[in-house]
Amino acid sequence: MRATSISTSVEIGLRFIGIWPGLPYGIVIWLAYMTCLVLALYFQYVYIFDHFDVKNISNLIDALSIMLSASFSGLKQISLWSNRRIFYDILLAMEEHWNNVDIYDKSVSYIMSGNADLSRRCSNVLISINATGTIYYCMTTLARRETEFNEDLNISSKVLPIKMEFPFEVDASPLFELLALVQIFYAVSVGSLNAVINCLLITLVLHVSGQIDILRRELLTICGNETSQRFSIVSSVRVLISRHQSIITLSDNIEKLYSEIALMQFLSNTVVMCCVGFTFIESLGKDGATVLMLKSATFYVAVILEAFIFCFAGEYLSAKSKSVGDAVYEALWYNMPPAECRILLFVILRSQKRLTITAGKIMDLSLIGFTSSKLKTIRGLLRG
Repeated sequence: MRATSISTSVEIGLRFIGIWPGLPYGIVIWLAYMTCLVLALYFQYVYIFDHFDVKNISNLIDALSIMLSASFSGLKQISLWSNRRIFYDILLAMEEHWNNVDIYDKSVSYIMSGNADLSRRCSNVLISINATGTIYYCMTTLARRETEFNEDLNISSKVLPIKMEFPFEVDASPLFELLALVQIFYAVSVGSLNAVINCLLITLVLHVSGQIDILRRELLTICGNETSQRFSIVSSVRVLISRHQSIITLSDNIEKLYSEIALMQFLSNTVVMCCVGFTFIESLGKDGATVLMLKSATFYVAVILEAFIFCFAGEYLSAKSKSVGDAVYEALWYNMPPAECRILLFVILRSQKRLTITAGKIMDLSLIGFTSSKLKTIRGLLRG
């Protein structure tokens, strides 16, 4: 197992867009990727403007949902790139934590390794889900067009999986097959990179929670029953306070890194959920409704999962931060002299201000916020 919390799949995704630190020609890779993304979005926007027809609103909403999802994905990657200095500082702090593992006993190594293994599993699962869901979405589009072609030979089946308007004819082979493969790769890359950004948040939060667990463990065992230990208690408490402050600094950096991304995530999820819900309702009673409903349901689950990941990460971090004060209270502080015991009050006071992740400094990410926002969106769809 690698001595890091970042999984290989997340590192590959960050290297793919040129954000990983120390990557040769990182700026060139980033510019090349963004150029391809902007070019693909341009063709999607052209399709939206050229096919803006209220009579065929279902087709328009379907194309709009994919276009908005890709657009917000590009904005989140731009935000991550603009805050890459903060990201590098976070990686340096994590590397320092792993380098200091040998100083402690094996239980500390087990805590960090357990959280790292959990983050790797979550990353692999989430990236696989997003990639599989995107491939399924593209394949269902192609299968639906093939079904329409079989029912009526006058309808051409030459329809690309992602709705784009090109300045040339795409029906001829092998150009059509080549563009279809390129679009599938484009859709899978956008979906996978969305998952990479979400998995990176999970990894960072799990790493911080592991450091909090180590701090709590040290706080619970700092006060012993032997009088000879009292001379080293004050210095040990000061070291733990310094470690607590470093955890707070690391959490603040994560909040700065993901504050704008979380805001864009919720804005995009709200709009895309409305589009997908409208497409789902419009497909009822139409030919090929089963394929359309399955495609919309898969996309809807992926959107809901992204919002849940952000809110769960914020809730988990807040709960962990508040547990530091409980650990101080549960420690054997009554074995310390009163003058020295007052030092622990500063830790309790600081832990009362919980660590959190905000969406653009507007709202805290929590499970309560997730349920309330999604219920309002579903109620709006049902009323509409």
